[in-house]
Amino acid sequence: MTHEAIQAIFDDWAGSGRADMMEPRHQNVAEQVIAQMDMRPGMQVLDMGCGTGWATRLLGKSAPGATAVGIDCSPAMVKRAEELHDLTSRARYMVSQMEQVAFKDGRFDRVFSMEALSYAPDMNGVLQEAFRLTKVGGSSHFIIGRYKECVPSEGWSDAMGLAMAWLSEDEWRGAMQEAGFSDVHVGRVRAAEGPGEESEFTPYSTCPDWESHLTTYESGYLWLKGQRS
Repeated sequence: MTHEAIQAIFDDWAGSGRADMMEPRHQNVAEQVIAQMDMRPGMQVLDMGCGTGWATRLLGKSAPGATAVGIDCSPAMVKRAEELHDLTSRARYMVSQMEQVAFKDGRFDRVFSMEALSYAPDMNGVLQEAFRLTKVGGSSHFIIGRYKECVPSEGWSDAMGLAMAWLSEDEWRGAMQEAGFSDVHVGRVRAAEGPGEESEFTPYSTCPDWESHLTTYESGYLWLKGQRS
């Protein structure tokens, strides 16, 4: 899928309100990962594929004096992020493709991405760009929901009308290593609130029944972590 097609889809999500649903769905998982990113005072962090900027804002107040930059290919998403900005977060947002970001090498102490890498037309290019932008001694963190061990996620691409990467845990690890990262860690994170009750479950596009919803929850999200040595 081209960048133009992806931009059009996410512009539509921003305008329709669908994008605003991502924060309550993903926030707890992002908070768990951010809490383990060893954010320190004054650090600078990049949020790749920031959408409405909710995770950028979390990152921008994760440590005293820390600052965050969120990038997204969708101008409508960036506009929405700016509308939702609060004065307690040291964050800003800019329109940019993830494969080519206008910052110098080693600009960021941390790079973060929540459920965006899978959509990239050039996934390997994004990982290489994240490596380039990470300071020596810094780390990059990618959270991914669609992977082969999470069996129900195979149908997400068709359900969402988006081309998406489909890799196993080992393949994701290999892609991180190929991009240059060392000490690559692949773990799983589950939302702390649990899957909910079957009696209260409402089917949605990527989980049309309780069984697929429960399996998706139990599989968890992949957390890819890599160091730049």
